[in-house]
Amino acid sequence: MVSIDLSWRSFVEKGDEPSFSIIYNNHVDDLYSYGISLGFQKEMCKDAIQDTFYKLYISKDNLSYVKNVTAYIFKSFKHRLIDLSRKKIKEETLESVAESFTVQVTVLDNIIDSEDAEILKKKVTSLLNGLTPNQREVVYLKYMIGLGHKEIADVLDIREESARKLLYRTMEKLRQQVSEEDFPEVLSILSLLFLLR
Repeated sequence: MVSIDLSWRSFVEKGDEPSFSIIYNNHVDDLYSYGISLGFQKEMCKDAIQDTFYKLYISKDNLSYVKNVTAYIFKSFKHRLIDLSRKKIKEETLESVAESFTVQVTVLDNIIDSEDAEILKKKVTSLLNGLTPNQREVVYLKYMIGLGHKEIADVLDIREESARKLLYRTMEKLRQQVSEEDFPEVLSILSLLFLLR
């Protein structure tokens, strides 16, 4: 599989359309899922994805400075969703978007028998519901999308150290909500979600 960074370089430097397709195909499902998790409607998520990639395409000559493609795309997408939302509802703010962040655990259904999947799904959903919207979002970006601290900071418009602390405090909160013997299972479920995204 061609690396996203190589595809990005080829797209930005040469305008290579197959490379642009690789970038699009690699991110579209995760962006859609992220938009839904932020609480936006399906059609608005689809529109924002198209707008984000259209803007990338037409401004490729000015994007050579981008070092982390995934973080840049997610941040652009989130800002586009907010812009579209503001057009629809003028009082929408970044804070109210963050307050609605939810994660639905569905990917496990396909890999574990239905009875076990339902138990695990309830356990993880309960744990995630005990987190603040910012904490759920940082878990999503880390374990579902696989972003590092720097990339999470870029997406959330915070400093890298703040992203690191937010993730640490979130994991500590999860640890407090479950027994020591269940915590490794929670981590493995989150890791499994990341591996299967």
